[in-house]
Amino acid sequence: MKRIIYIVLSAVVLSLVPATYACAQWKEQGKYREGLADVLDANDKWGFIDETGKVVIPCQWNKVSPFCEGLAWVKDANGKFGFIDKTGKVVIPCQWKSIGTFRDGLAYVKDAKDKCGFIDKTGKVVIPCKWNSAGPFSEGLVWVVDANGKFGFIDKTGKVVIPCKWRLANPFKNGKAWVMDTNGTSHFIDHTGKIVE
Repeated sequence: MKRIIYIVLSAVVLSLVPATYACAQWKEQGKYREGLADVLDANDKWGFIDETGKVVIPCQWNKVSPFCEGLAWVKDANGKFGFIDKTGKVVIPCQWKSIGTFRDGLAYVKDAKDKCGFIDKTGKVVIPCKWNSAGPFSEGLVWVVDANGKFGFIDKTGKVVIPCKWRLANPFKNGKAWVMDTNGTSHFIDHTGKIVE
């Protein structure tokens, strides 16, 4: 008798759960960020659902990122990257070879010449694409790699604050960044480039 009651109760509960919650609907589902989760459909296209499971941005993109600072990057059928807002509207056209999420109001972009720079939320290039590589902004600075393969740090205006002389570097955290010199020795530096550890 208990088994029959359990089966009936299970069926009632499951009938109350909307079909959009069914895991089988999506090949993949990301975590919810800023109220939306990225999902991959059976046609290998990405879109977004809200916390009720409702599709709010149709699955039409080749790749997407979670939302960060109100925007998500998307990759179109031509392999180019741009940004959409939470309504699915393209706010920065898909024109970049590579792209990163917004941090501190700026996002990393890579142009057709494989040079890196940064754009603002309007899509305006605020730091020209002249670096070989770049990381995410942290504490107002970002590591960049120059034409000689050396790491340094620039600020949000693109000004070199710490010269490109390091073999490797990590973003700043709690006022310090890990760097490695050309001899392979690790150090921690402050925002001025002074070795503190």
